[in-house]
Amino acid sequence: MSKKEVVSDTGVDVGSADESDGKDEPVDIGIGIAVDIDPAAVDAEHVELTYDEDELLEADADTDSGPFDDSTADRERRRELEADEREALEAADVDPDAVLEKEFSYRMLLDAGVEEATADALRRRFSLPWSFEGDGDDDLERRSNEIRGLGAAEREWIAVSGDEGWQAFEYEAVSEIDDRSDAEDGERPWPRPTPVTAVTGVGPDDAETLAEAGVVSAERLATINAFEIAKALDLNVLHVRTWRHNARELL
Repeated sequence: MSKKEVVSDTGVDVGSADESDGKDEPVDIGIGIAVDIDPAAVDAEHVELTYDEDELLEADADTDSGPFDDSTADRERRRELEADEREALEAADVDPDAVLEKEFSYRMLLDAGVEEATADALRRRFSLPWSFEGDGDDDLERRSNEIRGLGAAEREWIAVSGDEGWQAFEYEAVSEIDDRSDAEDGERPWPRPTPVTAVTGVGPDDAETLAEAGVVSAERLATINAFEIAKALDLNVLHVRTWRHNARELL
């Protein structure tokens, strides 16, 4: 190669210096770096990777103990007794650990002398049974009086369910109307509804049909839309109009 010839970094002959356009071009001066590699020590087809199992286990343990989970901590706290709850149980000679194991029912806590508010909180938090079989024959009756939102009939049913004879339904139901005294009737701020069967032409079967549309009194019958009621109950509109007229006459 002539001294006037140069080679670019891409290995392309760019001609002689006379043909140069005057710009600086990189020049390969032939200096290289030798790297000694033993071909026998390199097997491209079989590469074995080694690792320390203990280090992997430690890294996995560090990952498991990551950020603090508030929800998990809350669940753990709910499974434990508060200091005041533990003191209340010990004051009533109740083993706190036995409560955690659900060996006590809500009824047993009350019988032991634990305050109702504390016993109720423990029952809800630890899902304690309301009572175990044989806690007391009057348990259902007591519950019927304590549970809110029950009607008189529901409370009565719960109360009589304490023995085995309730399934025969041989008990005498208490009627709220029959149980009222004459004095209570005189103190009512409004008159009692007139039975719909008091209307001329309305029999027991007709009363049951009208009840399906919410017409259960003569006062209600006197204000109905005869056409809508007849259509809803599939009745003769003339009959419904007659009942309405008779109800108005009665009142």
